[in-house]
Amino acid sequence: MDKSVRRCGSVAAVLLATAIAVGPAAAQGGAGRDSPSKESPATATDAPRDVPSLELSQSQREAIYQSVSNRQAKKDTAPVGFRAAIGAHVPDSIKLEPLPKAVVELVPKTVDYEYAFVDNQVLLVEPRSRTVVEVIH
Repeated sequence: MDKSVRRCGSVAAVLLATAIAVGPAAAQGGAGRDSPSKESPATATDAPRDVPSLELSQSQREAIYQSVSNRQAKKDTAPVGFRAAIGAHVPDSIKLEPLPKAVVELVPKTVDYEYAFVDNQVLLVEPRSRTVVEVIH
């Protein structure tokens, strides 16, 4: 009986040591699946999840890019720290312009949006919140 008590004590000690060692790692891993982790790379600069999707076809994207890029005499560069991505907030230093009438006629769902041409990319932006809804390059 003395041996079985020792064996149970040894097993209990191993289980306790394992629980202590694995517990914090398991807790960190579990939290990362359900909520964003500070260590994981940010997607779309902490983009809000309610950004409307314009669902543009490839031909619509090409037409918008051609129309806007042909009108731009000055190509803006992105301010330091700004990354053009859906959901990103466009800083006030980037000037928003109304979309050309031809674009709005071709793609009517763009009527409520403005654009900026930054780093050879067309950013379609919701002007009230200054949120990027589409990046075309």
